[in-house]
Amino acid sequence: MSAGARFILIWLVSLLVLAAVVAGINLLVDPYEVFGTPRLPGLSLRKPAAKNHSMLAKTYQVARAHPVTVLIGSSSTHIGIDAADAAWPQAMRPVYNYGIPGGYATSASLSTLREAIALGGVKYAIVFLDFQNFFVPERAGATASEDDRRFHLLPGGAANPDRPGQLASDMFLSLATMGALVDSVTTVLGQRDPGLLDLAPNGSSTEADFINAARTDGMYDLFAQKDAFELERATGLARVMSGWKGNLPNLEIVSAMIALAQAHDVKLTLVITPHHADALELYWRTGLWPRVEQLKTELADVVASRGRGVVLWDFMDYAAFGTETVPRQADRHTALKWFWEPTHFKKQLGHIMIEEIVAAEAPQFGAMLTPQTVAARNQAVRAQRRAAVCGGAAVLLTALAERIDDGCVDGADVRRQPGAS
Repeated sequence: MSAGARFILIWLVSLLVLAAVVAGINLLVDPYEVFGTPRLPGLSLRKPAAKNHSMLAKTYQVARAHPVTVLIGSSSTHIGIDAADAAWPQAMRPVYNYGIPGGYATSASLSTLREAIALGGVKYAIVFLDFQNFFVPERAGATASEDDRRFHLLPGGAANPDRPGQLASDMFLSLATMGALVDSVTTVLGQRDPGLLDLAPNGSSTEADFINAARTDGMYDLFAQKDAFELERATGLARVMSGWKGNLPNLEIVSAMIALAQAHDVKLTLVITPHHADALELYWRTGLWPRVEQLKTELADVVASRGRGVVLWDFMDYAAFGTETVPRQADRHTALKWFWEPTHFKKQLGHIMIEEIVAAEAPQFGAMLTPQTVAARNQAVRAQRRAAVCGGAAVLLTALAERIDDGCVDGADVRRQPGAS
């Protein structure tokens, strides 16, 4: 063998050995939870890198979890609802948290619900609905995303022909790329950090990011940053809704969820998620509260019209859980008990919500909605607001309160958005 040929052979063997080492490390650490490799203390017990690949990780996790109950929603579900909570009755276990962070729309919740049911074994589904998603129509017929290609079924129920190719891409991403290797090394090096974020095998996330942010920046800054975002969003949604006639957008997606659950004998619970009053005030004062009440009414009608096996809960109100006063800007130590910021509740509040959903006792928080009870519920929430906000509680951050109207008016005379004619 010539020297040149020997060099090429050594180079190829070295390349293959290096690739095998990289793949072996990534398989052992499994930073994205794709392979379900057993977690090893000090090496891969916590999975912080999965945070940026949540749909990738959860699509594979849910198939391994074989859940009886699946939780569907966005980041507030992902963080605030614990699939391992002691309140879950034995008949509903195991529970898997299929909440996806990143502002996923209601149609994405339908897709994840369809995927969980397609895997078999699901008897209960709890879908957490973000009210803002019903104030702007979702685009129909959009190009399938990488996440959509990963699902077993197409929206119509046929087998997904793109799935094998996407699985091959996932395997390559998770085994053979330098990005995966970097995340594997970062995962190993960070294991001794008690504040390391983790995505549990049951899909629930720790609250490490919020804990660290609150410790560093203080609760005021967490609220102020989110309030600024919500004010901009509320103002934009108010423009969309200003000339809207008829039923609110995207209710047909909820109808599709109900039909899917009923077709597979899955007991479905719909939940309107709680927000801190700081966020609710922004929507009240930009003129959207009548639309919030319309949403609750129309959701109750949709559930009633679809018949058996569906329950609707409303946790979006001005009860004491959501009216804690935000600490002053200079106070970086005081924490709220129930919320991290205006749209993300803590697991303590998630525990109470679970208890309400699974128990038959009179609720201490929230209410079940039906066409017969929704009007009284809307009036009760207005009364809560008058007591909490107009009664003198410092709910809305001062910096934002200066930019919008006072807002202490009856719900029938809610202020319009700033600048509206």
